[in-house]
Amino acid sequence: MGDETILGGHPFTAGELIDLFEEELQIAHRYVLYNSAEVEPYIEMHKIELKSLDTRLSKPKNKSLLQKRHQETFSAWLQDKIKINDRGISETLKWLAYGPRSHAMSYLGYIINGLRFHTKDSEKSTQNSDVSIEAETICRSSVKDTNQIVGKISYYRIIKDIILLDYHTFRVPLFKCHWANIPNGVRIDEDGFTLVNLYEGQSQFEKDPFILASQAKQVFYSRENDTSSWYIVLKAPPRCCFDMEICHKSDYTAYSTLDRVVLKLPYDSNEYEQYARNDCDDIIIG
Repeated sequence: MGDETILGGHPFTAGELIDLFEEELQIAHRYVLYNSAEVEPYIEMHKIELKSLDTRLSKPKNKSLLQKRHQETFSAWLQDKIKINDRGISETLKWLAYGPRSHAMSYLGYIINGLRFHTKDSEKSTQNSDVSIEAETICRSSVKDTNQIVGKISYYRIIKDIILLDYHTFRVPLFKCHWANIPNGVRIDEDGFTLVNLYEGQSQFEKDPFILASQAKQVFYSRENDTSSWYIVLKAPPRCCFDMEICHKSDYTAYSTLDRVVLKLPYDSNEYEQYARNDCDDIIIG
């Protein structure tokens, strides 16, 4: 893999070289593109070009079709765009547009933002695989409503794998996770505390499992009772506890809101109904 720069944090376990299937590679690459500041201006540029090529895509009723077309073609379009107009383009953007290698390094542990994370299967005495993020989503009052507003929803997950996606001159750390189902796997109790069911409908997000390691907020899931499948979401202790590896369950406190780290998720119109959330009627999160 060479001595390429890692964009944030570093592993603290031995790594294993793995090959990513084409679909998984494209999903991971797409997520990196949609969450990269240098790529952001090109997202709107691509949509404008799509509208100019097909006037149907300019109509409000075809927003879903526009987004679908954009998502399917953006990676290839960006690669061609950067090749043609490479003057004044940063090296990071050039390699993002070029795309990652098909092989990556997989790790069991990673340190970023002063916190230690482990994959679920590697945990022993510590419990550092539980994470949460907050995502911007599109809210509608009904399926036919064309007036959209951006809402924020917290998502809860368990880290299943930690990979460094290799962009030739730098590597991007990603957490591959299992998500709690939305909305059936997340609820607020009468005291205002958040509870999650991590085994409810895992297939909902199987095509969108990745987050940037830098986006992860560390939490802890404490089982509601001995027979319950629900877990109370607890705040992580101070960073020093992780640095000394002396975390205990008593260090955590229950909460109903997190410190905010907002990410952006590409919308897949093919999975619209699957990702509709009941408490906001229709929220697209795919």
